[in-house]
Amino acid sequence: DKTIFIRETISGINLTQGDFSDRRLIDSTLQSFKLQEGSCRYLRAQGTRFQNVSIDHVLCDQGRYQDCAWAHVEVRNSFLTGSHFSGCTFEATVGELSSFGLSVFSNCKLKGSRLSEISFSGTWWQNCRFEQEDYFFVRFPSAVFIETTFVGCRLQKAIFRAATFIRCTFEKCTRNESVFHKARLIDTKWIDTDIHQAAN
Repeated sequence: DKTIFIRETISGINLTQGDFSDRRLIDSTLQSFKLQEGSCRYLRAQGTRFQNVSIDHVLCDQGRYQDCAWAHVEVRNSFLTGSHFSGCTFEATVGELSSFGLSVFSNCKLKGSRLSEISFSGTWWQNCRFEQEDYFFVRFPSAVFIETTFVGCRLQKAIFRAATFIRCTFEKCTRNESVFHKARLIDTKWIDTDIHQAAN
């Protein structure tokens, strides 16, 4: 099987119990790709676009993604733990019952996602932007946010227990029943955001 793709388009793949691990994607496009009950571990991608990609019951951990664009990606019942995302954009992502635990995000932008019961436990976020994100019971326990901005986000029952926020901003966000118990807020601003909406 081919493992290195440079300036190529991979399209129309539908795998069940398949393995897409250890691939290298450089300046390429992965589109109309569906993987179910399989694995895509140790994926490395740079300058690559992921379009209309769907993974369900997939082990997709330890990935490294630099300057990648994710659009209309669906993630369900999957593990993307211990991954690194740098300079990536995520647009209109749909996710549920999955984990990105212990992953690192730097200089990333997330816009228009709908996530339900996703775990970002122990994640690290630096200079990231969340815009018009819609979260229900999304969990960020012990996560660290540095110079990160949340704009127009719906954070319903989001869990930020014991998270740390340093020089962050929440602007025009709703936080119905969200939890910030034992969170550390350092030089963090609340703009048009009701801090009393939280459960604690």
